[in-house]
Amino acid sequence: MESQDKKIFKSIFAFLVFAFLAENIFAQFQPEQNFKEDEIDSELQREFVMYHSLTNLNLDPHTSAYVFEAQILNSVYEGLFSYNAATLEPDNALAQEYRISRDKLRWTFTIREGAKTSSGKIIDAQTIKDSWLDLIANKSAYYSSLLDVIKGAREFRLGQGKRSDVAINVLGNKLSVELVKPTSHFNKILCHHAFSAVPQDSSASGAYYVESVTPFKLILKKNPNYWNSEQVHIPQITVNFTDDAEAQSHAFNIGAADWVSGPAEMKRILDKRAIQLSAEFGTEYLFFKNDSPIWSNSEFRNAVLTAIPWNQLRGESMFPAKTLVCPSAGYTSPEDLDYTDIDEAKLMIESAKKKAGISDETLELIFAIPDNEYMINRAEILRAPLKEIGVELKTLKIPVQIYLTSIASTKADLFLYTWIGDFADPLAFLELFRGDSSMNDSKWRDDEFDALLDEAAFTNDAREHNALLSKAEDILLSSGEVIPISHPVTCNIIDLRMVGGWIANAMDIHPFKDLYFKKVEYEFKNVVLK
Repeated sequence: MESQDKKIFKSIFAFLVFAFLAENIFAQFQPEQNFKEDEIDSELQREFVMYHSLTNLNLDPHTSAYVFEAQILNSVYEGLFSYNAATLEPDNALAQEYRISRDKLRWTFTIREGAKTSSGKIIDAQTIKDSWLDLIANKSAYYSSLLDVIKGAREFRLGQGKRSDVAINVLGNKLSVELVKPTSHFNKILCHHAFSAVPQDSSASGAYYVESVTPFKLILKKNPNYWNSEQVHIPQITVNFTDDAEAQSHAFNIGAADWVSGPAEMKRILDKRAIQLSAEFGTEYLFFKNDSPIWSNSEFRNAVLTAIPWNQLRGESMFPAKTLVCPSAGYTSPEDLDYTDIDEAKLMIESAKKKAGISDETLELIFAIPDNEYMINRAEILRAPLKEIGVELKTLKIPVQIYLTSIASTKADLFLYTWIGDFADPLAFLELFRGDSSMNDSKWRDDEFDALLDEAAFTNDAREHNALLSKAEDILLSSGEVIPISHPVTCNIIDLRMVGGWIANAMDIHPFKDLYFKKVEYEFKNVVLK
């Protein structure tokens, strides 16, 4: 039985997420005290200490895919644009200015004069061009297909074209990019760390550089060559990695940690005002990998979905997800996935077997799961109903630290994923299932789905854009390819009376370059001074 404290805490979480998703998911969580003050006391600025759970940190901006790595990489590398933490809209970074041609097919970026890397090398238009082309050429680059909007990029990525055919041109200190079709969200895409300026020597182009890194500690130092270094106030960021939740809570309570983003024990946090709860623009879901003739067949997949006890599967969710795309203003989600009928599922699986010429044998479904209690329990919820329709669920446990990076090479039928949108648009979710996308681990493909994504990407009408994406999502859900579970909620522990520049947002992105220490005015109530 749950304790009363746990029930209250879960209720707070659920209420917060519901309120968040009922409104515009990108228009909240902008506490007034988080915005920078006109005067920042330089004497207060010191080492900033952060705690996070253990992770196999990948600091290659071209191949990194984890959310926390994005937090680091957005500080070490910078591209033409960066995220505005308050609005999640693009801020000019290495692009001093840009213009879009009248036909919306050519974007021209003027690169900041004098921008340098941490090693002192000039960052110019050629640096950006080489970085993007290196990204497209990298077979392990997860986000490279987002540049398919550039002429020649898709062909080069798939080995059907040449590097020189990609329509990225250097014109002095300007970068000219020719697109396949008008793409209004192009600058939003370019906020992502994958599209940063990455020099050949891998030196930092952002506000910080990596001083040292071990499995248990990362030290970042302020980059003195950063183009906007005068507005970067913290001299050093130290990140300690540990899975000891009690140690994280203790470190925060005694002032040894300024920010805890790992699994701290919140009940041990003395100042509950430091607990920052935020809903994320993300979804936790299961998906089928289309390698086998059985589970690449939508009829078999839909039989499984019809047998799923959805309420149980989503039972521990603060906010259950019934579609893939996280709800947001202006987007109408397709019909929910929440229908359960074992008898109907039996008929569906038998019909699918008959069409496929399969005898009455039991089907095997291999479910690759992270080796933790939560996912072991999710698998057990699925096991009995699937057995009832003639499907034997076998679990393959994979260490949590390597789970995501192992998906592409693991031979299994069903996987878990938690996806946080990389830019503020439903397209950020649906791109995961585009047929030839570099992010498509499922290998699912549907020509009509792809065509709708293309059409949505190239329209400048927001209402039409969202309607096309909703239709595409409906095709995906109807195929039985994904099993939505929940929309995540993040918890960070940070005293916003002491730390400025930290703004809660739907992508849980908090640029280190914005942080600074404030003078704390503590209130002592009911104290009589003599």
